[in-house]
Amino acid sequence: MTTTFLFDLAIAVAAALLFSLLFYKLRLPMIVGQLVAGMVVGPFGLGLIRDTSAIDFLSTLGIILLLFVIGLELDPRHLKTVGSKAIVLATVEFLVAFTVGVLSGLAAGWNLGTSLFLGSVLGLSSTAIVAKIVADRTHEHGESLAATIMMVMVVEDLVAVFLLFLTPELASGSQVQASAFLIVTGKAGFLFLATFGFSRYLGPRIINRVSQYEIEVGEISFLLALSFGFLFGVLSDYLGFSPGIGALLAGFFLPVKHSRYVREKILPLKEAFIVFFFLSMGALIDVGAALSVGLPLALILGGAIFGKFVGGSLGARLAKTGTPLLIGSILVPRGEFSLVLAKAGVDSALVSSQLYPVAGLAVLATALASPIIERLLHSSRSES
Repeated sequence: MTTTFLFDLAIAVAAALLFSLLFYKLRLPMIVGQLVAGMVVGPFGLGLIRDTSAIDFLSTLGIILLLFVIGLELDPRHLKTVGSKAIVLATVEFLVAFTVGVLSGLAAGWNLGTSLFLGSVLGLSSTAIVAKIVADRTHEHGESLAATIMMVMVVEDLVAVFLLFLTPELASGSQVQASAFLIVTGKAGFLFLATFGFSRYLGPRIINRVSQYEIEVGEISFLLALSFGFLFGVLSDYLGFSPGIGALLAGFFLPVKHSRYVREKILPLKEAFIVFFFLSMGALIDVGAALSVGLPLALILGGAIFGKFVGGSLGARLAKTGTPLLIGSILVPRGEFSLVLAKAGVDSALVSSQLYPVAGLAVLATALASPIIERLLHSSRSES
């Protein structure tokens, strides 16, 4: 069992390295290369990795660690200073992408519930991919635009958290009873209060105490940082929510000073978290199941690209910020939250298992489309 797991891990890492280099040479997001690597070597690809239990374990581990890091990188103080421009932009682009996603799902012959879930999945841009694009383009477009786009990502992340909270309750029946809604609200409130209380009061004291032994025992700070994410990942899972939500909240509520300390300890593994997350998610994508949707799949993928591009451009125009078409192209990629939400819907039997591979191909198509659209816009500006 151990040998098989290590062999699968070696194959996955080698594939990730190969496809990351290939996509880098093609000037495409390396994250997408890692997703493709998982698809190729996974049980639905070449079948080099067949142990889905190990893949599921890596997927869950990747979700917890990735969302914990995202939570650490979000500054709660920014919520007080989120400008009206970012809110307008986020609202418009999400609603447009959501609407187009719902319509494409209905056009594919899916029922209203699945189509609404598809709209939610396709309404969320990838924080990881967009952040990478923004970091690479800051010197070209200025820090103001970068700050606005990242605030849009914060708003979308909050929407994703709400949807993940709601998913288990929706899965319990076709109609959400008032009492059941109060129960899930109470659970969500308890998780919020528990993570807030720990991260704001107990967590910082533990960090201060443990940091005194950092010179003698260097590993203790690293282990402490990981324990926070896993502790509340377990609590979140116990309450019926995605384990990644508890990890995200634990990182989000830590005071800025302490979140920076924790982030520094696990930053060397941040890229590994992202690699394993997209590898495992890619390995779970059944391309054959997605292709069984038939011709409407092209409509869904086209709608995923069109919805975000138009929504982002329209939102930027209404918010009177940046270059509308450029912002639209930057917001096109879907990623981690789309995959997490799609997997949560499938795992809870809320939607057909067909939704997840379709969401995976949407992540692939949109992440590839974004740099292509940006290049076309750049060449058209150069010619004019």
